Amino acid sequence: MRRFAAVLLALPMLAALSTSRADTTLRFCTAGSPKTFDPAMTDSGIDHVAHLPIFSNLIEVRRGTDELIPGLATSWSVSPDGLAYTFDLRRGVSWHTAEGFKPTREFNADDVLFTFGRLLSRDSAFAKAAPSVSPYVVSFGWEKLIRKVEKLGDHQLRITLAERDASFLSALSFAFTMIQSAELGAQLLKAGTPQRIAQMPVGTGPFQFKSFRQDSVIRYVKHPTWWRKDERPRADQLVFAVTTDASVRAQRLKRDECDIAAPVGPAELDELKKDPAIKLATAPGMNVGILAYNTQRPATARLEVRQALDMAIDKAAIVRTVYGDAGTLASSPIPAANWAHDATIKPAPYDPAKARALLQKAGVLPLNLTLWAMPVVRAYNPNGQRMAQMIQSDWAKVGVTARIVTYEWGEYLRRIDAGEHDAALSGWMGDPEPANTAGQLACGAASGSFWCNPAYDKLLAEARQALKQEDRKLLYAKAQRLAMEQLPWTPIAYGRLAVPERAAVKGFVLDLDGGMYFDGVLPR
Repeated sequence: MRRFAAVLLALPMLAALSTSRADTTLRFCTAGSPKTFDPAMTDSGIDHVAHLPIFSNLIEVRRGTDELIPGLATSWSVSPDGLAYTFDLRRGVSWHTAEGFKPTREFNADDVLFTFGRLLSRDSAFAKAAPSVSPYVVSFGWEKLIRKVEKLGDHQLRITLAERDASFLSALSFAFTMIQSAELGAQLLKAGTPQRIAQMPVGTGPFQFKSFRQDSVIRYVKHPTWWRKDERPRADQLVFAVTTDASVRAQRLKRDECDIAAPVGPAELDELKKDPAIKLATAPGMNVGILAYNTQRPATARLEVRQALDMAIDKAAIVRTVYGDAGTLASSPIPAANWAHDATIKPAPYDPAKARALLQKAGVLPLNLTLWAMPVVRAYNPNGQRMAQMIQSDWAKVGVTARIVTYEWGEYLRRIDAGEHDAALSGWMGDPEPANTAGQLACGAASGSFWCNPAYDKLLAEARQALKQEDRKLLYAKAQRLAMEQLPWTPIAYGRLAVPERAAVKGFVLDLDGGMYFDGVLPR
């Protein structure tokens, strides 16, 4: 009945999309609405994908690879001591217009200063208008790392670090460093509405934001003077149709009501693969699905309780049931596809008898917990509800009663950030730079665990400063072992990436981290 109701509720939106579609409208069926249009505050894949059409970075990644290429910075150089990065900025880059904002100048160094000023200053009006500091700034340690950002000219600037950091250039390609308009920021400050930057996205990317209806649709139009000019073809319009049910997303793709749909669960993918009008874009699974324990709660603050809860979960059964062929058992917080993954780590085996004994020794039985279930499909968790039910059943066998809780995705993330959960299913779409995923467990990061271990942070800092990859790998291996000993997360699975699209679609490339760019894509 719920699935049927979801289809009925979607019908008015489907009709609107169908009647307004032109030959150059690209339609993407997405799993949810972004919780913010401010890239500085993004911490979810839905936010990330919604920002990619709008904004640009100083440095970008060549599609489908881990190669760094020029973006808004045409070139860069690094001082011999590895501390100072000098960037030459692209000229002739125009900003988007928006309702209530019309730019009077092109992109320049002031916009980079504004963007980094927001990221690094907790005292700014923009920082105070946001609920928290950027989780990536915390995980990368940028508040201590970046010593100075200085303008050398209208199209040149230098960023000076306090210490060497091998992850720095890679981090400049991440969504949280997308460049925002200083002119828009000044206008919002003058009006006393800095918080509007989260609802008023203005960038230099291939598409301009046009409109947004929560849990319904996001509309973009082609930016007529995009700085890449004719390097990549673009649709005239881009439409994100919010479709929360994975089976409905698959049905809409089959009915040619969307051109690309993501994410879609393993069962739906198996059916779609049989349709000659559908093809799959694939990439290695640079991700990890996890269960985060809130270490600020009395029970889950205790290591022996986390160890028992971990051992009580039959993770192999979860992988077989929930992921099928689209996942493998996780053994550490860093994805198996990442170069820094330590394949020698063996997690504690499934042992309900030992788990019950640990809980009894800790004196916490009977134990009542809230278990939060993801409401959306992700490659790292194709079915949060089913996974939560299996964990609930496993825990019941050792005397733990789990009450399953869920919310709409944006609300789910906000409440986890506020620490309302005991244990919550989540995950992370990583990338070739391990400082990203490993940093989610750093002190102050938005990991869902609120775990803070100075020894772990020290290992991450040393790994960032080491310039040889083999040295960095050894340090990340030690960090992974420490995380698995302390268990702020139970890693459950690594999911393989597959995004279905209509066979007529041209130019869609799925990135290694699951990122989806639409500027080179045409529906037919």
